[in-house]
Amino acid sequence: MIGVKKIAGLVSLLTLTLWFALSFGTVFASSDAASAPVTADHAVVATDAHSADVGGHVVSNSLSAAKLKDLGWRVVNFIALMIILVKFGAKPIGASLSARRVKIKDEIETLEMQKVEAEQSYNDFQTKLSSVESEIDKVVDRAIAQAEDEKRKILEKAEQAAEEIMRSAEMAVQNEVTEARRILKDDAAEQAAIIAEQLIIKNLTEDDQVKIIENYLDKVGAVQ
Repeated sequence: MIGVKKIAGLVSLLTLTLWFALSFGTVFASSDAASAPVTADHAVVATDAHSADVGGHVVSNSLSAAKLKDLGWRVVNFIALMIILVKFGAKPIGASLSARRVKIKDEIETLEMQKVEAEQSYNDFQTKLSSVESEIDKVVDRAIAQAEDEKRKILEKAEQAAEEIMRSAEMAVQNEVTEARRILKDDAAEQAAIIAEQLIIKNLTEDDQVKIIENYLDKVGAVQ
């Protein structure tokens, strides 16, 4: 409000100065026009006076009472107008300027807050980005470790399965060999018995057959 009053005072002073300058210019012009028709005597006197006063100037600044009264009323009207403008216009203008100043201040504060929030958001984003990169590295490391562990387990299971297959194959071979040996032994014994029987039959005489029968009967009789 004080600033508005200062501005209004300066405007009033400048306007008043301008008005006085224009008013006096108008008065001087009217005075010159009124005194334009002069007689020859006056012209001669003026010429003589001008000649007598070397380098000087004679100016008539006489003002009539009517002109002074008109000038006074103009000054009063102007002052009244300025008072009315200051009284009724200063408050709305001051309120408007004050509201504008408050609005600009609020906008600046809002922009500052938005700037701070934007910087905070940017810093938070950078922090989260760093955290995400760290988490990604951890996840990759865990995945690699799990893959290595699974690889080791698979290799161990494969080795165990290979060993089991080899043991089973060895046992199967051993069983086959044992069975083959048993079959060979049985076949050999059977063949030996057949060959022995054939040899006995071939080499046994009638007397030998009688003796064998008698010995058999003697054994049967002894048993009974």
